[in-house]
Formats: sequence, C-alpha cells, structure tokens
Amino acid sequence: MMDTLTNEVVTWLKANGASVVGISNVERFDGAPRGHHPRDFLHEAMSVVTFGVALLHQALYWEGHLVNSELVSPEHQKDVLQNYFYRQTGYAMVNQLLDMMALRVSNFLESRGYLSLFFPATYGTREIWKFIRDRIPSKSGLFSQRHAAVNTGLGEFGLNNLVITPEYGPRIRFNSVITEAELTPSPLLEEKVCLGESCSICLQNCPGAISLRPDFEPGGVWYNTPARTDTDACVQLSDLHYCLGRCMKVCPVAQESSKY
Repeated sequence: MMDTLTNEVVTWLKANGASVVGISNVERFDGAPRGHHPRDFLHEAMSVVTFGVALLHQALYWEGHLVNSELVSPEHQKDVLQNYFYRQTGYAMVNQLLDMMALRVSNFLESRGYLSLFFPATYGTREIWKFIRDRIPSKSGLFSQRHAAVNTGLGEFGLNNLVITPEYGPRIRFNSVITEAELTPSPLLEEKVCLGESCSICLQNCPGAISLRPDFEPGGVWYNTPARTDTDACVQLSDLHYCLGRCMKVCPVAQESSKY
C-alpha cells in the first residue's frame, strides 16, 4: 500500500511538470527551528514530498537577448530582462506551477484520507511578498523548501546557500507537500555535488550578500547551510549590479544538462 501510493504520487508529479521528486519521513526534520517542523503544522504528519521544476536555460542566461534591439535602448535592456523577463519566466511562473502541483497533490492525498498541506512559493514581485517579509525579521520562510529538498535526497547545500542537484545544479526551484500519508522515503544524497572551496566561483561572483558561516566545515555532503545569505543585501545588490540569479548561472555543476 505504501509503495503503491508513493508510486502514484511520484508518477503524477513527473507527468505534470516535476523535474525531480523526493520523499522524506518527518524525523529527518528534527532540529528544525521551533514551530517550523512538519508536525508543527500537521500534528500527525508522516511524510514530506518535495519536487522541483528546472529553470529554462534561456530564461536564466538572459544577457545579450536584446543586444540588437531597435525598440529597447541599451540603458534599459538589463532592467527589462532581469526585472521583467527573468522575474516572470525564471521565477514567478515557475512558482505558480509549483503551487498548482502542490495543491493538486494535496487534494489527491486528502481524497485518499490523508490530511495534507503546502506553503505557497515566494514570488519575484516584491510587492506580493512584502506583507510577509515585513513581519518576519529574519526573512525566513514558514517552511524551508531548500532543507526539504536536501532531506528528501534531491541535493545538498552549496557554498551559494542554494541546493545543488546532480541533474540541474542550482538551476531549479522547489515546493513541498506535508502529509499524514506514510510514504516510502528516498535515500539521502551520499556523494558530494557542490565542488566546494576548490571552486568558490559563486562566492567570487556575489557582490557581497553571501558569506561562509563561522562554523563552516569543508568536505562531506552539506546537509545544512555552509553559508549565510543577507537577503536584504541580495535584493539591493541585484538592482545595483543586475546580479539576480548570478549564483545559479556561474555554478559549473550540471551546466551541460541545463541546456537541454
């Protein structure tokens, strides 16, 4: 029964747009911040289903798209491409798809008798997310999709503080469903994916929003964040340097597969 339901969920997600799917038991989330464990939201939760949608290569690598434009002036091209084109095709629309998939999987599991829930993904339009950000000083989400992705075996944390997957590197976004259904867990990632300090290209290309944690430990698979991200600085610097998504672009992991 457990394997059958697991296969149904995974098969549906992959048929409806998921690039990767992983499953965790809730015990892997022990150590989450107080009030943010899966069972803090759903008391009888047994599993977390996390899935990702890979970003379109040309949505992320937008430099040069308007280089010969006779309609958009050179001084406005970066602003249009980053804050309209990328924010929509590489962020908001992907998150909308993730949200609809999470809603439909939650409804499916509830139709089988298992209470389920999910949290809407954050959006690239600051006004939409501003209400929540102003009320959470740490700018943390209610549920960490990145930790969920790592806990379900989809990847490991990288120096850029993003989840690095074997298939797509960091060029992917995630959502999760917390459910009372006891599903078959996926194995955790055992082989390192992030190239670590021997690479560091993401840190070198960040204008100043990412720094290594004081307790940083090199080597091994990083199941917890090795770095800190100043989210306010990230937002401000992205407008100044047009660096939104740069930490994903420059990562060499799975660069070739992200083109197809």
